[in-house]
Amino acid sequence: MGMRGYYFTMDDNLVQQVAAGDLALKSLKIDDYPGLGIDRSWEAIHYLLCGDISDGKPPLGYVVPLTSDKGIDFGSFGAFSLRAEQVAEAVRAMSELGEAQLRLRYDFPTMLKEEVYPLEPGFVSDEDEDEFFAYILQHFNEIQRFYSQAAAEGKGLIFYIY
Repeated sequence: MGMRGYYFTMDDNLVQQVAAGDLALKSLKIDDYPGLGIDRSWEAIHYLLCGDISDGKPPLGYVVPLTSDKGIDFGSFGAFSLRAEQVAEAVRAMSELGEAQLRLRYDFPTMLKEEVYPLEPGFVSDEDEDEFFAYILQHFNEIQRFYSQAAAEGKGLIFYIY
């Protein structure tokens, strides 16, 4: 099954309340909010954009927000929030990255060596390099569309892994 990433957008004030601990994330009915699943691509996209598996620098670190210091207690792995202005910053940063720029950042052998999720040595070969890039690119493009819509509506978002 694996660990999958999921985003959902909500009013920026709600995001702020959740992040501050004034509103429990588990008390919300997540299905009531617009969402996007990115399958198992979350760590690979963060690594592609930031060069590390977590704590990437903004604004590209906002694309798949994986921070060690701002997590929200939720599920097995926690959740991460972005305010509306952070979503807008991420949109601007992503707009500068087309397929060619992403391909230049892509270092499959290093990702495999560093065991960037979902890559598993012994189960993935060098022959999978182009296929894996296509998988990452597809989800990156979906994230870009999702963030653009959220930014246009002035929404914040929550990202979690399940």
